[in-house]
Amino acid sequence: MKDRRLATILAIDVAGYSRMMQADAAELLAALNTIFHRVVKPRVAEHGGRVVKLLGDGALVEFPSAFSAIACATAIQTDLRGTPPPYSYREPIALRMGLHAGDVLAEGGDIFGDGVNIAARLQAAAEPGNILLSRTVADLAGGEVAQQLRREGVHRLKNIAAPVETLSVVFGDTAAQIDREKLARVQEIRFCTASDGLRLAWTEVGSGPPLVKAPNWIGHLELDWRAPGLGHIFASIAARCRLVRFDARGNGLSDWEMENISFDLSVDDLRCVFDAAGIERAPILAISQGCAVAVGFAARFPERVSGIVMIGGYPVGRAKRASAKDKERAKALKAMMAAGWDDDYPSLRDLMAEIIVPSASVEDRRQYAEDMRQIISPENLARYRDVVDHLNVTGMLAQVQAPCLVMHCRGDRMQPIEQGRKLAAGLPNARFIALDSNSHEPTE
Repeated sequence: MKDRRLATILAIDVAGYSRMMQADAAELLAALNTIFHRVVKPRVAEHGGRVVKLLGDGALVEFPSAFSAIACATAIQTDLRGTPPPYSYREPIALRMGLHAGDVLAEGGDIFGDGVNIAARLQAAAEPGNILLSRTVADLAGGEVAQQLRREGVHRLKNIAAPVETLSVVFGDTAAQIDREKLARVQEIRFCTASDGLRLAWTEVGSGPPLVKAPNWIGHLELDWRAPGLGHIFASIAARCRLVRFDARGNGLSDWEMENISFDLSVDDLRCVFDAAGIERAPILAISQGCAVAVGFAARFPERVSGIVMIGGYPVGRAKRASAKDKERAKALKAMMAAGWDDDYPSLRDLMAEIIVPSASVEDRRQYAEDMRQIISPENLARYRDVVDHLNVTGMLAQVQAPCLVMHCRGDRMQPIEQGRKLAAGLPNARFIALDSNSHEPTE
């Protein structure tokens, strides 16, 4: 006999399940078994839920209370973020979760209906390690959970007629956020003079062995602390190292009036900051086209580089790649940026934020888009695009003696993961790691 009732449904899925099964099915299944029996099942029981069924790479759970469902899902994700993790596996295992409340039909212990379907669609749209929930669940849970949630915009879900307003759970450590804001306040901005007389703004935070960040084409020493793909990385490094950063020429707090911009000048600017900070030898943190700059620096000054951490890098710019589509994209992107970068309504900058950090919240992306106008002028941006799109460091890769850790997000919309693999393949001493994210700069 069928029973209709209102319920909150939690859909759970293992991110990267197929890939990990191919690597080692037995080890993965043992780890998932541990997660289910030591984490999921006890947390569900604790919050009054019922495991409806296991789905091979996930589970379906029913709750009579929206508040309890959010609390349970949050507890499970928090447990999996613990150190050490409550399972044994070669890499972190991340769960995607979706939550929706609605009428369900129950029959023989199973449940059906839009409540289940929408929860499953939300789970598929969630970021690994996070929870995507409908506004319905948030409203039913009440104001007590409001501070835990952030808006993620309206989603159109496959085979669901009406759009669904969504939110996600904020897992950021409050103490870590306070530390990040403190670092942004106490950093001292200094200046050094590049080889052609242009002033470069640089700063350092933290203590310990030095680590120098290579320049990005768009950056600001003060605003980068709240950039969704950068601030958390800087704070983590500053807790262990003396982190030295600088704004590239024409960017941020460095001089905007510049006669020249080129790849060689970017490499020399990095040398200038090494010298100004009194650093003879250090590892380099490189993000996006900063990876190519780090390669050029390591090839030219091998004695000064002890290692390179690369994120979202590429050896060949779009205009130099074999694909005609890449060449057309390079022209189109440059034209759009030059025409609309400083518009009061940040439609183009909103698009760039969506491409660079799609996994960030709506609020964080909007703030990032607003900040972009303060970081660089449309004129300098167009000049940078020429340099970035025409760089090619393929011939320098073999000259890099330092060990390199190359990381790239699988769904990177700015630079495809194939570029990261090519970068790692050309380096003599590199390790490559693919991250389960759609971002160009991985969010927290």
